[in-house]
Amino acid sequence: MDLFRLDLQVHFFWGFFLTMAGIYWTPLFCAGIVVTVLKEGLDLWSKGHWSWGDFWWGLAGSFLAMAFVWAHLSCG
Repeated sequence: MDLFRLDLQVHFFWGFFLTMAGIYWTPLFCAGIVVTVLKEGLDLWSKGHWSWGDFWWGLAGSFLAMAFVWAHLSCG
C-alpha cells in the first residue's frame, strides 16, 4: 500500500465502491464519476486548484467497478 499515496487510494476506492453500489440501486452506477468530478470542482472553487491525480484515480476506480458490474450482468 506504500506504492501510491493514501489520498489517491481513497479516491480510487470511493469511485470503485460508489459505482459497485449500482448493482443494488441503478442510479448509483454513475455516482463514482459524479462524486469525483464534483469533489474536484469544489476543490477548484475553494482551493483554486484541480488535482489531476485525484481525478484520474477516482475515474480508474469507477471504470474498474463498471467492468466488474458489466461482467456480473453479462454472466447472469
